[in-house]
Amino acid sequence: MSLKSGIFDSTKVETTETGLLRGDKAVDALYLSSLLAALVKSGVFANVGDGFKTTAAGGAAGESDAMQVITGSGACIINGHFAYDAANEIRSFTVASEKRTVVRMFRLDMENKTLLPIWKECVRLGKTYITKAENQFLPVRTDTIYDIVTAAVEIPAGAAAITDSMVTDLRGDEKYCGFACAAI
Repeated sequence: MSLKSGIFDSTKVETTETGLLRGDKAVDALYLSSLLAALVKSGVFANVGDGFKTTAAGGAAGESDAMQVITGSGACIINGHFAYDAANEIRSFTVASEKRTVVRMFRLDMENKTLLPIWKECVRLGKTYITKAENQFLPVRTDTIYDIVTAAVEIPAGAAAITDSMVTDLRGDEKYCGFACAAI
């Protein structure tokens, strides 16, 4: 067994060249993310900002914001890794001759040590989303990649405006996302 325990005050503390404190009882990011993962279930925080809710921008056909969606501010946690954005995100789409499905998600990538919001073009089969480029079922959940999918936007062929009825909120769906809460 390779038990790790902490967090304890260091008995020896030194200052690095950059002015940061370094001690002999320091813990790493893996320790802290493991601690958080034991306490909080992966998902979005419903009561932080707008909870990353995605809605249509509300513009009428022909207006500059007609083909836009807005994802509100919020915070999420995935396997103990945390992301927060205090600003809204605006995503623009173009009118297309064929139907499109695009999902908004957060991807924890342990190889690249990132937790980022991304948009993916998908094909929808019933209640399942498959990425077009990689041909992967969403959400991807492997040892190195963990996705939470917060919304899907289905744009009909020739649509000149995106409405809220085209946006599916997936935050409350445990299969895709779920809300962060105590991991009991």
